[in-house]
Amino acid sequence: MHITDILNFYEEVKDDIKSQNTSSVRTKIVISLSEGPKRTKDLRELTGIPASTILHGINELEKQELVLREGDNFFLSEIGKIMSLKLIDTIRSSVSLKKLQRLLSNHEIKDIPQDLLMDIGDLSNSQLIEADNIDVFKVHGTHLEIVLDSKRIRGISPIFYPNYPETFKKIIENDINVELILTSDVLEKTIKSVDKGKKDLKKLIETGNLNLWRLDKDIKVAFTVTDKFMTMGFFSVNGMYDPTRNLVSNDSDALSWGNRLFEYYCKQADKVEL
Repeated sequence: MHITDILNFYEEVKDDIKSQNTSSVRTKIVISLSEGPKRTKDLRELTGIPASTILHGINELEKQELVLREGDNFFLSEIGKIMSLKLIDTIRSSVSLKKLQRLLSNHEIKDIPQDLLMDIGDLSNSQLIEADNIDVFKVHGTHLEIVLDSKRIRGISPIFYPNYPETFKKIIENDINVELILTSDVLEKTIKSVDKGKKDLKKLIETGNLNLWRLDKDIKVAFTVTDKFMTMGFFSVNGMYDPTRNLVSNDSDALSWGNRLFEYYCKQADKVEL
């Protein structure tokens, strides 16, 4: 769709958008009713808004045909249900962007596919881990804690840490399933850093606990998703990886988002058989 179409659409619905964005009462009512029918008492307890204010807001929503009533119960119309989904998504996305602001400022996001950026609200229950003068290795240490306490690990890495090959070797030998997508340079460096190179790595693959993919592409996102956590780091716009900041989440939506990112790049990578 061309951008001029969107601008023309905006002219058609700008009054509706302004109406929705200027009333926190109506927004809270619509979100509350997304769970199902509720009485005035239920809405008051849920939102903390006085009953008289709620009823005024409901009257406005009824005029917009977003809310219907049956006896003492209020519920969303079909259009209201769709509206509630978009409102919830907008709120979750805004929360995510607020948390990501310091991470994404002057950092690359071009290698995150558009459909995942559209679902950025899935990262709303995340936290930013930052190194400081007291603990300059905080980000790296947090990442190691996550992978060492996992039963399943999937990762995408365009960066190389000297202690990672031995760390993952021990994890794999402890019968933990590991799936890694490595850029060509990182894969070659990993092979060289393992004790006996390809021979040692081949043995790990033959255990069935290690699956490796080679990605012949220079990507600017480093990422790990486990059975419990998702962690993600970015490159600065100057092309250097930023080891001082990482996004971490144990929310199920974030884990799902992370697995989608892994599968997106897995389809573009070549399986390493050695």
